[in-house]
This record gives sequence, structure tokens and C-alpha cells, in this order.
Amino acid sequence: MRKTQTGIATLVVVASIALIALLMVFGVSQRAINDIQQAQARIKTQEYLSRAWAGLDCAVAKIYQEGLDLSSGDAAKGLTQLSECQGVAGSRLELAPWPNNPSLWRLSSHSHQQQVGVTLQGAGGGRAAAFVTSGSALFYGANKWRPAKGKKRDDGRYECQSIIAGGDVRISPRKPSEGVPENEEEKSQNTFSVHLGGGDECAPEYKTEVLDYKVADNRDETRKLLKKDVQTNVEEMDLFQDFFGVPRSQWRLAKQQFEEKGGTIVETHGDASKCYEAVYNAMEQGNGQLNVKVWVDGPCDLSRGGEKSLPSSPPILLVVQDGIMALRGTIDPFNGAVYQFNPTIQANEFAKQWGMTVGQGKQLSCSHSNASISELCQHITTNVREPEQASRVPFWFHGSFKTNGAFIIDVPGGNTVINGSLVANYDDGNKRASFEGLGQLRPLPNSYYNLTPPSGG
Repeated sequence: MRKTQTGIATLVVVASIALIALLMVFGVSQRAINDIQQAQARIKTQEYLSRAWAGLDCAVAKIYQEGLDLSSGDAAKGLTQLSECQGVAGSRLELAPWPNNPSLWRLSSHSHQQQVGVTLQGAGGGRAAAFVTSGSALFYGANKWRPAKGKKRDDGRYECQSIIAGGDVRISPRKPSEGVPENEEEKSQNTFSVHLGGGDECAPEYKTEVLDYKVADNRDETRKLLKKDVQTNVEEMDLFQDFFGVPRSQWRLAKQQFEEKGGTIVETHGDASKCYEAVYNAMEQGNGQLNVKVWVDGPCDLSRGGEKSLPSSPPILLVVQDGIMALRGTIDPFNGAVYQFNPTIQANEFAKQWGMTVGQGKQLSCSHSNASISELCQHITTNVREPEQASRVPFWFHGSFKTNGAFIIDVPGGNTVINGSLVANYDDGNKRASFEGLGQLRPLPNSYYNLTPPSGG
């Protein structure tokens, strides 16, 4: 009897151990199965995510190559322009405007539950600063500017942006020929300064101020006078891409759309004074419109020459292609954006438009049928002694010029010289309004995103 009980007990123990072992094996197996399933889900997630990115990358590349016109506001027409990328790697493209912001669109690519996307911004977004150039710039005279606000800091002040340049920047309220006063009392208030106004302030390290008889130059290693609101030698600048949404090499596409959207195209290679007339007439006829657009092919003399002063509204986008810009006198104000660029000529070819020639001993001389341009040419040769630099001056004015919007000189290798009183007030509203209606979109930097469901499906 005792042996029987002992055998039963042993059997129970063995069975229990076997059951525990079986449960352990089952648990381990179940965990292994779960791990395998999770690994498979992660692989699928990455596969679908890669498919979604493939579709978006294709669409973005096509936008950079050919542009995307959404001026009609019709998302379906936009997707038609991206049809070559629809279905790439099994992905699906979608396009929708941002609520309450007609200049922004969301382009997204989907594969199963995976979604990636980017924000597209309409023409005119561009770099925010009072003065932007892809070349170098020299500023003489009294200049009081309102910069772009930039990022707001925790202390309530802003990281302002006054000048963005692809080359060097030199600020000298006085010309070298004017010398230095013998005593402090002779100093004037002829200074370069920036102010936001409206109670807002730039952070001290983002606020350049150059007093009379001082010189600020980025080539000064200490950069004591130039603050962070002045960016110099910025690399890989494609300002045309920034402002028109297509690469500079595709400028004809932008010009075609410019005309299709009601812009005025005027050719001035025979008579630079036609520029002011075209701008004045366009603004007179555009009274009450959202904006006015004038594209000048050739030199642009903005000197009034007895003409009436420009109307203050609506905002205007003035594009000057392959031509100098000249002003002798006063424009107060110019509301909108100026965009000057040279897609088919080199910067040193501006010399011919100024009537500038180089004689023996590298002596510069001027001869032009337009009295304003001839006089301004004399100013250039007097103040810019190096023939190589003088020949690359795309814009010169003598007098007072007040802008409320943006001033963009897109002349790589150019040497812009501001000689006089320039009041460059950055106005984001006027800038955007002047570009409104030009529907070429571009991806907004740092706006890419991906949405991955927690389940990994």
C-alpha cells in the first residue's frame, strides 16, 4: 500500500514538472511568435514608409525641376502636374491647402497607414531681410532701416535680419574722399541704423549700428561693428528659386506665368526711361487691384524726369531682367518688392549700359544719351575707382529711396553700391502681396514630416 502511494506521489511530481516545462515551452514559444510578428510588422512599416518617401521624393524633385502652379487653387490640377509621381512604389499623393493660409499647401504621400509630407509655400516666401543680394554690397550715406523680425527670443527681443549677401558687405556712412573731422563737434547724425518700431526691439547682437566716419566691413576679423543681422558670404544662394519657386535656370517659365497672370512686360534696351513710365501706368491702371506686376527686360531708369510721383498703392512687384537700375531724385515710398537679376548677361556687362568705358591707364569715363544715367555713371566712376568693381555695379541711385517691402539684387558677382539715403523697411505683407498670384510653389525648409501609427501597421 505504501509503495503504491509513493508511486502515485512520484507520478504526480513528474506530471507537474512536465506540465510546468510544457507551460514554459509554450510561453517561450508564444514570446518568440510575438517577437517574430513584431519584427515582421516593423519590416512592413519600414517598407510602407519607404514607399511613401519614394512618392514624395519624386514629387519634390519634379517641383524643383518644373515648378508647381496652384494659382487656380485647384488641388486636382496640381496633382495632374505631378501625375508622373502618382503611384510610384505603390504610393498615393494628396494635395490640400492649409486652413486660413492660401499661400501654404500640404503635399503628402501615403502607403497603407504610413504618411510622409512637406509644406509648400507660394511665390514670394523667399529670404526675409530688408536687403538681399547674391553679390556684394557697399553702403554710403544715412541709412535707417526696418529689418525683418526673425526669431523671437525668450526675453521678447528678436533676432533681426537686415542684410543677406552672397558676397561681402561694407557700410561706410561717409565716403573715403570726405576725410575724417579734426574734432568731434563736426560729426553729424549720418549713421546706419536699424529699428523695428512699434515697441519691438532687436537683440543687441542682432542690431548693427555704424556711426558717422566709422566703417563696418565683414572682412574685419573682429566684426566689431557688423552684428548678426548682417549675413555675408552666404553659400548656395538661388534667390530666384526662393522667390519664384523654380530654379534660376527656369526663369522663362516664371516670366511666362508672370504674363499669364496679368503682369506687364516691357522691353527697354533702346530707352531706359520707358521703365518709369511703364511702372507708373501699371499702378494707375491697377488702382483697386490686389497688386501690380511689371517685368522690365533691359535697363530701368526710375528717375521721374518731370513725371508724376508713383502712387502708393497697390503693392508692386518690379522685376528688372538683364538691366541696370538707376535713380536720380526721390521715391517715397515704393510699396512692394524690387527684384533685379541677370539671367543672360554677365555682371561686368552692366558697364556698357551705364555708358562706361575704360581708357588708357585704366581711366574710367562716361558717355550716355540719358542725362540721368550719364550723371549717375560719373558718380560711380568717382566713388568706385577699381574698373573691375565699377563695371559690375547693377544699381546706383543718388537721392532718397524709401521702400516698404523687400529689395532683392540677384546678380552673382555683382557689386551693388547704395549711395544716398536708403530707407529699406522690410514689410512682409507688401512683399507677399506683390508676389500674390504667381502660383509656383516650393518646399518650405524644415517642414518635412512622417506619421507612423504606434501599431506599426
